[in-house]
Amino acid sequence: MVRRIAGWISVAIPVAFVFCFFFVPMVWLFVTSLSENVLGEGMRFTGTFQQYARYWTDAFYLTKSFWPTIWLSVVATLVTMVIGYMLAAFIANLPANRRGFFMMLVIVTLSVSTVIRLFGLNVLIGNKGVLNSALAALGLPGFRVMHSEFGVLIGLIQIAIPYAVVPLIGVLAAINPALKEAAASVGAGRFRTFVNVTLPLSMPGVIAGGVIVLSNNLSAMVVPAMMGGGRVRMIGILAYNQATSVGNMPFAAAIGISLSVVTILVSAVILWMLGRSMKAARK
Repeated sequence: MVRRIAGWISVAIPVAFVFCFFFVPMVWLFVTSLSENVLGEGMRFTGTFQQYARYWTDAFYLTKSFWPTIWLSVVATLVTMVIGYMLAAFIANLPANRRGFFMMLVIVTLSVSTVIRLFGLNVLIGNKGVLNSALAALGLPGFRVMHSEFGVLIGLIQIAIPYAVVPLIGVLAAINPALKEAAASVGAGRFRTFVNVTLPLSMPGVIAGGVIVLSNNLSAMVVPAMMGGGRVRMIGILAYNQATSVGNMPFAAAIGISLSVVTILVSAVILWMLGRSMKAARK
């Protein structure tokens, strides 16, 4: 009886936490998005989707926030997964007594604040950073990265790499070396062994890391704020500005709900495409 009660409590507490601090705020946000901002009166519930129509039918918002968010997030995710895969493969192939040290270095980066990491990146590649100062001392022309889409792309990749590496290390380390040896014994080179053995077996880690990285990139706000300097208006930045600077909470809520739906849909499409490719590879 005591074990049964303890089991129910262990399930009820996290469920209650998620319900209170995720579902309730999301419901409130959705209800807010069905309102309008009346000057001098505040919010007034209308029950219409006019805020969504305003965002999705205005070419300015689509070209200045939606499409930049999509392409920056997708490109950053692809580059991150390539770099993360190579780093995870390097760590996974190390002896067990050395692997822990490098895993610790990767995990420690997750404990450092995103703001601090971006400040460090700014010191390195900022317009007056270390690299530009070194180029100026050598009489070479500098480069401008900050306050541009390229700067935001670098920031997204730098922040996301640990989220790609951590799921991949365990998957790659768990692959039986005998499978690679068997492939080599029948004449498969390194590339064919990777394509036919390593990559298919590591796809669960690729999928998990890719979805996490893409979700974080789509909802990023700190990175475009610091690396974009307000010039790169990703969806998160637009929602924040509407809520704080403009004070239009219904429109900000509609943008936030739209971002959540887009993130879910894009992640679902990726999972579906990868699932089909994995099924086709097994046949």
